[in-house]
Amino acid sequence: MWISFSVRYLVNVEDLNNVESAGNYVRHRRAPIVFKEKDVYTVSYVPAVSGEMIAHGYQMNLVELALQRNLPVDDLAKQGILIKRGADDKVHENTKCKDIDDASEYEMCVISEDVVEDVAGFMNPNKLVKRVSNIAFSYMVPAIDAVKASTISSQFHVRYANKELMDKYKNENLQSLYNIETASASYVLTGYLNISGVGRTQNYPIKEVNDKKNRERTALDALMITITQFLFGAKLTRFKPIVDIEAIFVSSSEKPFNLPPVTGDIKKYIELVNSTAESFANMLKVNKPVIKYYLKEEKGNVNTPVDAFMVM
Repeated sequence: MWISFSVRYLVNVEDLNNVESAGNYVRHRRAPIVFKEKDVYTVSYVPAVSGEMIAHGYQMNLVELALQRNLPVDDLAKQGILIKRGADDKVHENTKCKDIDDASEYEMCVISEDVVEDVAGFMNPNKLVKRVSNIAFSYMVPAIDAVKASTISSQFHVRYANKELMDKYKNENLQSLYNIETASASYVLTGYLNISGVGRTQNYPIKEVNDKKNRERTALDALMITITQFLFGAKLTRFKPIVDIEAIFVSSSEKPFNLPPVTGDIKKYIELVNSTAESFANMLKVNKPVIKYYLKEEKGNVNTPVDAFMVM
């Protein structure tokens, strides 16, 4: 089973992904977006949240669920340190996989010890073992039809300290002024989860873990929590954004079928997704992908007429 998702959020005042500070100024991540306007392609630099940031949030949600369900989690991952297996496994002190040379056996050993590396992959060049991630996230960027409505602005802050403290520590920097950039936009996020690949080796001969079904369910639940509860990003304790889910589309298919970003007229988007799914099924001679969606105040599936949505 292959799960694809496309989500559109209206996000106001977020600092989910800043990239650097220059003096007392902290910059928000930006990314170039190319869009067509009056038959001319235009480049615009817009606020963005990296897929790496979102994947980190997903993996930490996966850790929490895995621990609740008695699935194996690496000791470092339990601490929020997502260091995957590499050329040297010394940081993974309690691993039993170091002396295994066979690629399939080594991969099986690693995923048996850690659900995170099972779902999100790893690579060890010394063992000639590569496990491709079963989960993928795009950058979160403004929707093409909302690029001009996205914005970044700096917010002024003061770190306060009284005169007694400054005199005591002889440090005038205890009280300082600083600016942090925040962004607001109608963001889109896409990605996929290869359910069938969870709990199964990618190096031959193919083997499966005994708790594969439990792992599949946990990987899917972690994804649901991540995208519906917006559990990812930095500075949530003081810059938790105001989020409104505008649309979520989710597809389930036998073969890899990925949904496009939710942009433009929603009726045309549904028609595009429906026709693409039909063509995909006919070309590969498989069942048509099952696609469900939620729109603000509406829900249904792509075969439901647009004027017959059920109101929540």
